[in-house]
Amino acid sequence: MPTVLREQGFRFIIYVNDHPPAHVHIQHQGNWAIIEFETRVFVRKNQGLNRREIAIAEILVEDNAEFLLSEWRKIHG
Repeated sequence: MPTVLREQGFRFIIYVNDHPPAHVHIQHQGNWAIIEFETRVFVRKNQGLNRREIAIAEILVEDNAEFLLSEWRKIHG
């Protein structure tokens, strides 16, 4: 489970044996979410992050989408 990015207290993880579409698992203060980003950025699942944290996570994914997609492709081909 490679952590590909850490920013503003968020940890961005891409699991090795995961499935398309491209998405990232985000952990923050014991809570987590899954955000897809291949065609557009949206939260697929949220477990405990509040609206502000989700908004920050979405912005971070948008700002780093090119890098995250590159990492996804390195891991998943």
